Amino acid sequence: MIVLTQKGVEVFINKYNKENQISFWNNYDLVIWKKNISGYTSTKGLFKNNSWGTADIVSVNNQGLWKLSGKYVKYFR
Repeated sequence: MIVLTQKGVEVFINKYNKENQISFWNNYDLVIWKKNISGYTSTKGLFKNNSWGTADIVSVNNQGLWKLSGKYVKYFR
């Protein structure tokens, strides 16, 4: 698990964005979207950039930090 401040989330957003995956702010939530046709029927489905994908939404906690899954560690190397 990765614990990030607002600056850390900004770094993640800049490094994560590629052709088939993007991350962006939705108010204070971090949305991590990856293009995937199964997003059409998924409960995590989100239509973005004229295609379906699945989105993970990471909300800020009481301490003002975002906790990301360990699978996103590679974007900080």
